[in-house]
Formats: sequence, structure tokens, C-alpha cells
Amino acid sequence: MLTLNRSETTSALDYSKLNTSIQETFTAIDRFEWQAVDEILQMREQQLYLQAGYKNFSEYCQRELYAWGGYRRINQLLGAKKVIDAVGELGGHIKNERQARPLLRLVKEPEKLKQAVVIALKDNPDPSVSDFAAAANIVVPQLPRKKHIVQEPMVPKIEEPVVPQKAIVTVSQQSHPRYGDEGTIEADAPNHWQQIPYLCGW
Repeated sequence: MLTLNRSETTSALDYSKLNTSIQETFTAIDRFEWQAVDEILQMREQQLYLQAGYKNFSEYCQRELYAWGGYRRINQLLGAKKVIDAVGELGGHIKNERQARPLLRLVKEPEKLKQAVVIALKDNPDPSVSDFAAAANIVVPQLPRKKHIVQEPMVPKIEEPVVPQKAIVTVSQQSHPRYGDEGTIEADAPNHWQQIPYLCGW
């Protein structure tokens, strides 16, 4: 890791030295993150968080480690640790949690997990996240996620009763003075809510 003095920052920086320093710094971050995982496992397995009054591990993570992503981030790191433990000696090729993430779905099938790491290493001795993801997909193809479509509830359409403009009717009520007579109903509604039929042709 390169430490720059003030005098060095004012002079022209050398690309190679600065680039190397940046990479070393990120490598150190990854290394210390793995070290933190071992310590987090001790905290969880020995339930040392109870000494501080926390009810459970997730509460401890949320309160004490929120600046580093809280419980969600700790779960990601612990998942990466499972991947590295499951692949054994190949675990040294997985440099950080991001690279382990696409392999996590294979952790319950160690042989397939190892196969995916070998495939990722085949074309690139220093695989990237996308290399590991592609290799995992070769070993166990992942179906594309179905988009969850929220369907609106079907509201029944209110249909107005259709009154034919002309219809032949027969008076069927026996007490009516025109019982048995036939005629035509014609209807012109004054508006679409109201229809006033009347008999004509008698």
C-alpha cells in the first residue's frame, strides 16, 4: 500500500505507482473484510452480543454495524464464507463477497459449485464477478425471473339495458282492454339514462 507525502502529491504522480496503490488498498479492504467475517462468526456462535443486552444477532448487527451495512451486509458476508468453505482449496480464487454472491445459490451442491469455479478459472486466472455468474449459469441455468404483474380487480362493466327501437308486442294481461292486440314499441330516449317507450299503431 502506497502512502503519499504532501510533497509527493504536489509533484506529478506516476500512474503505475498510484494504480498499484489503489489495487493494494482494495485488496487490503477485502482481506480485512474476510478477517471481520471470522470475528462476526465468533460473535454469533458464542452469542457474545447477549453481554451487551442485545436480544439476538440481527439486533446486534443493526445497532452496532449499521455503518457497514447492518444485518443485510453481514448476511452477504456470511453467505460468501459458506461459498469459500464449500469449494475448499478453490476458495483462494474468490477474492471478495461480490465474487461469491452469484455462486451462493450452488452452495448446497458442492460438486456443482466447484465445477462453476473451475469453469470461471478456465478462461481467466483472475475471474471477475461476471465470470463467476456466467460459470454458475452454465452449471445450473437460472430461469429468467417472471415479472410480477399486479392485475387490477375486474370491475363489472355496467351495461345499460338495450331497448330495441322497434319491437312488436302483444298485450298479454287479460284484464287490459286491448288484451290480445299487437303493436309496435318505439322508443327515443331523451337521454341515455331514460327510455320512454310508447305503443303506437293502434
